[in-house]
Amino acid sequence: MKTLIADDDSVSRRLLQNYLQKWGYDVTAAQDGAEAWRLFEAGLFPMVITDWMMPELDGPGLLRRIRASRRPGYVYAILLTAKSQKEDLVEGMEAGADDFLTKPFDRDELRVRLRAGERIIRLEHHLRETQAALVQTEQLASLGRLAAGVAHEINNPIAYVINNLAVLRRDLQSALSVLDKYDEGRAALSRADPELAAEVARLEEDMDLPYLRANLGRIFDSSAEGLRRIRTIVQNLRDFARLDEAESKEVDLNTAVQSTLAALRHELDQKALRVATDFQELPAVVCHPAKLNQVFFNILLNAIQASERQGLIQVRSRPDGEGTLLVEIEDHGGGIRPEHLPHIFEPFFTTKPVGGGTGLGLSVSYGIVRDHGGSLEVESSVGQGSAFRIRLPLRPPETSDGSNPPAAH
Repeated sequence: MKTLIADDDSVSRRLLQNYLQKWGYDVTAAQDGAEAWRLFEAGLFPMVITDWMMPELDGPGLLRRIRASRRPGYVYAILLTAKSQKEDLVEGMEAGADDFLTKPFDRDELRVRLRAGERIIRLEHHLRETQAALVQTEQLASLGRLAAGVAHEINNPIAYVINNLAVLRRDLQSALSVLDKYDEGRAALSRADPELAAEVARLEEDMDLPYLRANLGRIFDSSAEGLRRIRTIVQNLRDFARLDEAESKEVDLNTAVQSTLAALRHELDQKALRVATDFQELPAVVCHPAKLNQVFFNILLNAIQASERQGLIQVRSRPDGEGTLLVEIEDHGGGIRPEHLPHIFEPFFTTKPVGGGTGLGLSVSYGIVRDHGGSLEVESSVGQGSAFRIRLPLRPPETSDGSNPPAAH
């Protein structure tokens, strides 16, 4: 665990550093509060141990800055002090200290307090994961309700229009056949009533009857194709949500990815992005369909957002060893900075500006894939793009009672 130490006493600082490194902590040491604050801004430290009395910026001042910062995750802070008055302890707690350690500190006491801090950090991380999953699940549930409503409200009138279009096409063909018969009597009509024959000819010219005859089939075909596309869009939305399929079932991953791409067609078109797919034939995988679609949606949406206009997104699938399948989604955007890579799957971690993202998508995706017995990995280079690799077993691991575990909630 990354730990930041701030102490202007070199002996105390080295002693702390030696103890923590011996116990397996990744330690960064600062000579005073000001240096510690600069280091904290540049990195992510879930645990901070700081002396109270330091030049420039003392321990309580450092903790106030840490608590006021908008950093992902909770920072557990231990304040080193020789002070023991109640007023001093209250001041330290109000500044943001979680615990105190009296100087000179005892080695065993230090280790016990560090372990207590680790437990709190793990609990807080689990709480954030649960909160993130609940938020994302509620969003997906809302999408499912919307999809069901949209499908019902659109499919019914589409069915009326498709049926009426078929009837109209049939009847217009019959009407044109009647006109053909009238046309056979044109010469007789001209002899019997020249004025009426001239009026009929004028009406034919006004309506451009030859054009209508030549293009009527194409007009009906394009109209029917437009209606089929609307129906397909609605079906893709329903397939993407699939909240009616709460239990595990066999799913074709290629179809699931294609369904998600269809659901994101508007976002792709807005940036004129090209999608190159290379889908190999895959056996069906047992999974929770809606949850897996959620993973593909989150990662594809990230790829879209990371890509420049008219960029390229590549989506590949293939078997990956015995009993495992691989789906790879690669963009050619700006990439992820190395210092951010270890944290992208943490709940609420985001590099987007305020309002630009919640930092939930990748953490929830990671949990869903993990619960399916798979893995989610990323490889990224700044300026070249990122590749996310989703590996899934053909069947998720079974619980002790022989059932498949539920996907992340």
